[in-house]
This record gives sequence, C-alpha cells and structure tokens, in this order.
Amino acid sequence: MRSRDGPSLDRRTMLALLGTSSAVALAGCGGDGGNGDDDDGSTPATLSDEVADEYERATAINGERRDPDSLSTKDAVNYQDQPQDGKQCSGCAYYIPDKNGDGIGACALVEGNIEPSGYCVSYVAYEDGDTAQAVDVPADARCAVCDMKVANFPEWNAQAVHADDTREFFCTSGCATTYYAATDDFAETDADIAGLWVRDFETRDLVDGTSAVYALETDSDRVDDPMRLNPAPFATRADAVAYVDEVDYLTEEDIVELSAFDRDQASQYRGKFLE
Repeated sequence: MRSRDGPSLDRRTMLALLGTSSAVALAGCGGDGGNGDDDDGSTPATLSDEVADEYERATAINGERRDPDSLSTKDAVNYQDQPQDGKQCSGCAYYIPDKNGDGIGACALVEGNIEPSGYCVSYVAYEDGDTAQAVDVPADARCAVCDMKVANFPEWNAQAVHADDTREFFCTSGCATTYYAATDDFAETDADIAGLWVRDFETRDLVDGTSAVYALETDSDRVDDPMRLNPAPFATRADAVAYVDEVDYLTEEDIVELSAFDRDQASQYRGKFLE
C-alpha cells in the first residue's frame, strides 16, 4: 500500500513500532493505568489508592482479611493493569472481587483499587477449595447458641465453619455474632473459625459474614424477626446507611464490622445465653 506522500510502512514494521511505543508508554506510567490517551482519544481513569468502605476490611477469595494498615504500595509489588503470562488478579488468592458494580476490585495485600485483569509479583494462584463454603442447612440442625431449629428460619439463618471442618448453624445473625464473640462458650472445637455467613437484610441471600457490615438495631418492634432483636447484616455499607437513615435513633456510628462484636456487644442481643 502507498500513501500520497510516499511509500508507507509495511505491516510487520508498523507492528514492531507500535509494540515499541506501547512498551515505552507502559514504562513511563509504571504499569499503573497510564496517563496517555486511548485509541479513541479519551484519557483512561487512574486507579485510586483509596478504596470504597466496603473494601476496607473485606475478605479475599482465599479467606484472608484486608488490613488497611498493612498493605504494600502498587509500586512495591510492580503492579500493572494487564495480565502477565496468563496470570491476572481475578485468579489470585488475595483478590477481593467487585462489590459495588464498577467492575474493579481490591486486594488483601496491596493498596487501592485493583483491576481484575491486573497483575503483580504477589500473585498466588487461587485453587477451588482453598476457601470454606456455605452449605445447605440440614433439616435437623439446631442453633448452636439458642437451640432453636435453624431450618425453620430460611430468611434469617446463618452458619459458621471452623478450620477443622466443624460446622455450626444459627437461627439468626444475633446468634451468629454472639457465637463469634464468645466462641469458647459454645464451640465444640478449639479450631479457629474459618468462615461465617449471614443473611443480607435486604436480599435475604447468604453473604460472607466476615466482610458484611451490621446495623446495630436496638428497637425490638421495628423488625418482626426471630428472637425479637438482631443486628441487621448488609453486604454493602451503602445499604446499611440507608437502613439507619430511616430512623432517628440510629446513625452511621451504629454500623460496625464483625470484628466489633465482643462479649459486651453480643450481650445486647443474647445476654441470657452468655455466662
């Protein structure tokens, strides 16, 4: 093919030059999203070093909880927003999948938002079975805290599993969080809790209780729930905020993570079962 001003580059040369240009562009931006223009002339968004509230202490797909105070910078782990040798963040054990619908997740080890197609040197392949999973509630299961029949409360029940595969079921989030706060009072094993699931107050879906947030409901007449009073679990903080905003006796300070449940907090809901 020939241009009006002279011979054009052949296809092989063009591809070589384009590849060189891409490499230079990637090196110039440190593999962190870049500041150059896309093919359509638009400027790509730069991933933020800040994450939304629901990611702050969320749990990765391998069960590891994110600690905002113990994270590596993206530069330190050579983060890039493209896969490498078929490896990408969405397949990493430390990846925290998208929680707010924007298609971007986070990481239990690295600061900021993380592209599912990204990669860094901390990559560890996730293998199915590494993380405990929720199971169907057996028909004869009894709540490990109050001894009620768990299957009778399909929209409220919860469950936990220990590292030695000991599994316990609960009629409600109130009993589940009490079990978490005072495990030694109720557990038949010394193994650590490896997973906990509760029912999202809005959807009634079983969600990861370790990354959920809880609205500390105090009015037993507001919700017609089993045991009369329970913390209201939500998969996203936005839903929890909407819940507390509906009343004047709760504020955003009444939205907590699972780690907030100690014996004192649990006694608000299940004091009669605590020694």
